[in-house]
Amino acid sequence: MKRTGILGGTFDPIHKGHMAMAELALVQLNLDELVLLPAGNPYFKKGISPYEDRYMMCCLAAAQSVHRDSISVSRLESDESKPTYTYETLARLKERDPDSELYFICGADVLQSIHSWRRPEDIFAQAKLAVFERDGAESVRQSAETLKESFPQAECVFICGEVPDISSTMVRETVRSGGVITKLVSTAVAEYVYEKELYLRD
Repeated sequence: MKRTGILGGTFDPIHKGHMAMAELALVQLNLDELVLLPAGNPYFKKGISPYEDRYMMCCLAAAQSVHRDSISVSRLESDESKPTYTYETLARLKERDPDSELYFICGADVLQSIHSWRRPEDIFAQAKLAVFERDGAESVRQSAETLKESFPQAECVFICGEVPDISSTMVRETVRSGGVITKLVSTAVAEYVYEKELYLRD
């Protein structure tokens, strides 16, 4: 069975931390494919950059990865006219490739909040959670056990490794302050940001 990892996010912009997560997941989970999934219109975030800019930056970052042959970028959430929900996107991915085993890649913080997402039981029915362990690995696994008490069908696997401490907010603020972002994002993404003059205004 094909093993497919899903790494979603607003990716505004995608940075080296995101790509480190993608690359570690590919290796440690023995994935056949890693799909970067830029969010279309996430209901919990407002004022994000246009979808096409975020999609293009994901494509540029993927192309510069050492695992570029195993990383793709999905346009499943390209319709920005309505809110997007994880359970719907996973269902569409499963429908397109029913023989694929899906791994929904996330940070440890998601374990604290995923129970409040729209239809979490459908998320767990369609994908395993692939959770990054950083500091406090014991508490991460405890959170997974707590989640399983409420949702017995929830399956978690864990990914370990060093991920750069970078946020998209950090990148945007660096651009606005006139700083250099080439240590935070790939060269191609940095060039795109400068060329399009992204993040110069709130």
